[in-house]
Amino acid sequence: MEILKTENLKVYLKQRHRIVKALDGVDIFLKKGLTTSLAGESGCGKTTLARTILGFHAPVAGKIYFKDTDIALKKNEALIRKNIQIVFQNPFLSLNPRYTIFSALYEALRVFQRVDREKASEIITRVLSEVELEDDCMDRYPHQLSGGELQRVCIARSLINKPPLIILDEPTSSLDVTTASKIMKLLIKLQKVHSITYLFISHNLRVLKKISHVCFIMYYGKIVEYGPKELLYNNPLHPYTRLLFEAANHTLKFMPQEHAVEQGCAFAPHCDLADQACRDSLQRAEPEPGHFVYCHHSDK
Repeated sequence: MEILKTENLKVYLKQRHRIVKALDGVDIFLKKGLTTSLAGESGCGKTTLARTILGFHAPVAGKIYFKDTDIALKKNEALIRKNIQIVFQNPFLSLNPRYTIFSALYEALRVFQRVDREKASEIITRVLSEVELEDDCMDRYPHQLSGGELQRVCIARSLINKPPLIILDEPTSSLDVTTASKIMKLLIKLQKVHSITYLFISHNLRVLKKISHVCFIMYYGKIVEYGPKELLYNNPLHPYTRLLFEAANHTLKFMPQEHAVEQGCAFAPHCDLADQACRDSLQRAEPEPGHFVYCHHSDK
């Protein structure tokens, strides 16, 4: 069952004296209880997609369906807040430095629940335990916790009202390798316990491999390839997807420079296989069941 999907989603942002097509006809879907990953280099539109789902950007075209409701409409803001939460990349910037951990979580809790401080303390103690933190951290301020502990607090805040969907925007990229591994294991455990749906955003394919069920690859505001993790990792088909794997394996020989295109494949200016058909239009192919790629030359 699809809990969220977008259809031909377009978001154009003004940057100095030009319009940037941050999202240009994006179609993705998230299946209930699974992790859908979104990979691509910095600036390709991953976070813009997350912010658009949350209502921070207004699309110029397209739909965003949460179950059967179009949440791109402004009247559905309350539905978004109740059902979709986000964990940001930098936990130090995600928490108010003037609030204790208890106050930060209590603030999130009472948005949707009328609870006194005693009942709130019980709920906060429980959710802190779920993210493997002791309840004595409730009286501390953010600067008194480590980066890993702060990210656990941010995860607890996203869980406290039991949303069915959580967006994870590079939640481990600011952490050291050991702490990041522990956070990944925690996220996997929480998903099993609560049947949460994740949209996991990252540029690191190695991280995504540990948690993903379905993968989408984005380049310049367009989806270029998607499919089940096993198919995409074992048989990457789009030239850009292969480039990402080269970068992950430290065998990358070159990195393409910025070069926006108005039509056709956004990667065509950097692709050895590109011809006029690539520059004129996108073609979606399904070389194997469930594995889709927007490429005229996916069989090469």
